[in-house]
Amino acid sequence: MTETVDAAARVLFDSHRPASYNQYGACDAAGYRVDEGRDGMARVSHVVPNADLMDPNRPSDDALAEERQRMVWEYADTLEASGWTVIRRGPRSRKPYLLAQAH
Repeated sequence: MTETVDAAARVLFDSHRPASYNQYGACDAAGYRVDEGRDGMARVSHVVPNADLMDPNRPSDDALAEERQRMVWEYADTLEASGWTVIRRGPRSRKPYLLAQAH
């Protein structure tokens, strides 16, 4: 993990919940995920567990996309409030994300 990724995860941890993963690497609780992005920036996304296709009450694809978009923007606001430069990506996308760099 790079210093930038670690620093971004620490900033987000104070206000948000990280995604968690089971022993097989599948997301089992929604939350943020921080990876290394381009040019040494942190790439932050919102991860949700796979939908149970047999559940008639499962959220729609549009509802999941809205959740991901809303949460990525909240992560962006948190990082910006901490003095980070943030580039928001993927509006209305199924997989929005942001790129962030500390000053």
